[in-house]
Amino acid sequence: MPRLVDTTIRLLSQEPLAGRMPTADLLGLAEALDAAGFACLEVSGGGVFDSAVRRGVESPWERIRALKSRTSTPLGLALRGRFLVGSRPVGADFIRRFVASAAENGIDVFRLHDPLNDVSNLREAGEAIVGAGKEFHAGLVYSPGQTGAGAALVEQAKELGELGASRALIHDPTGGLEPHQSGELVAQIVEASGLPVGFYCQGAAGTGLADSLEAARAGADLIACALYPLALSLHRVAGESLASALAGMGMDTGVDIGKLWEASDLVDEHLGDEPVAPLAPRLAVRAAEYDLPAGLVAALDGQ
Repeated sequence: MPRLVDTTIRLLSQEPLAGRMPTADLLGLAEALDAAGFACLEVSGGGVFDSAVRRGVESPWERIRALKSRTSTPLGLALRGRFLVGSRPVGADFIRRFVASAAENGIDVFRLHDPLNDVSNLREAGEAIVGAGKEFHAGLVYSPGQTGAGAALVEQAKELGELGASRALIHDPTGGLEPHQSGELVAQIVEASGLPVGFYCQGAAGTGLADSLEAARAGADLIACALYPLALSLHRVAGESLASALAGMGMDTGVDIGKLWEASDLVDEHLGDEPVAPLAPRLAVRAAEYDLPAGLVAALDGQ
């Protein structure tokens, strides 16, 4: 049966929502999510570190330690290959020290991908993660503009086991996968990699829920989601809808949907009626039409 990973804490800790929820309330939200039955709470990543540095209010390590002290669910960190949480590649020694520090501060699951799908750029961080005794989830990014993109991912998936990955992940940052393609790609990567396969998707096209359901039907055992208020605002898959739909398909995720709605109420207290969507409708349409990440479309429009 598929399990769910919640990305709410990470999304609330990076732009455009960083600072909307005070840390004390964010920790209370983490406790609520901890009781909901997720396989993992993804709490940090590049955007979180960037926001923390720019705002200069709180150390991202302090926040991870505080979250760890209040939860028993494994905590996750998203990394960009040799870039880690920054915009430039770093050396092997820095990678080892960063991973060791993250593990020491409370990270249990490392979600690692290279933006250009150069699997070799996952090796050093992967070795450090395995050496620290933590879970290494290796991601492959689906890019719909490339001819034969799915076939290329299947070939690259064959190398992930050699890197020490415990799970392969399919990343669809643009919502470019059609639901039937999601299922087909999951099945192919399960066979090619010999590893469990997880699924992360987003995008303004609004196909995320259907994509996730087809991925689960094809054997994906870990699927990313976020609480409803953030899913609506940031073009993610709502955990409440996903857990309910999977239950209707006979797939028990172990998530207590009632507790998710309670957690959503905590988020709603701070987001309220204020519109927080990062895209105007015309930009959302462009993102969906051209299969581009919503954030990229917004950045290009601002130039």
